[in-house]
Amino acid sequence: MQPQLDVSLFEYGIHTEGSDIRAHVSVVNRTIYAFPTKNGVDAVFRTPREKRFAGQPGVAGPTAEGWLVPVEDVEDLRRLRFESWEGWTQFRDGLSTTRKGQLAVMCVLGAMKRGRFPFWLDATEDERHNVQILGTDVLVFCKKKVQVKCDFHAGEKPRGTGHLFFQRAERNPLKRI
Repeated sequence: MQPQLDVSLFEYGIHTEGSDIRAHVSVVNRTIYAFPTKNGVDAVFRTPREKRFAGQPGVAGPTAEGWLVPVEDVEDLRRLRFESWEGWTQFRDGLSTTRKGQLAVMCVLGAMKRGRFPFWLDATEDERHNVQILGTDVLVFCKKKVQVKCDFHAGEKPRGTGHLFFQRAERNPLKRI
């Protein structure tokens, strides 16, 4: 008799994480879709959406459940075309989710280091006379948590699906990070 396959998914996704900003890396469009996380959550719950399942290579049964959200439904979404990033050629559909995630993080870090990644931040004019005399007019405060997702086929058609995948629940049968 075959052992029962446990495909229980645990609630974990865009609506439970503690990030401030989401970055979905679309390999097929060579684009990073960045937006405030709360705007993604709002997009999910503003309109009733059908849940979809996703899987991992070599794993029986679904490993994630979530919603497909049209790109245009996310308010204040920024599209960063990043054709010049040299890591795109390392992506393959059959890579592990861990490796795809690592590459997606490298892509976002590359955009950040080039000053291309958007940050929604707090800024104020510094009204202290002694600070302004030294050449400082604006103080910027930016301590943001960014969640990066490899959303391989996301983004605009014809190359992408027209959607972003927002996870609701998952399981980690391969016990990878």
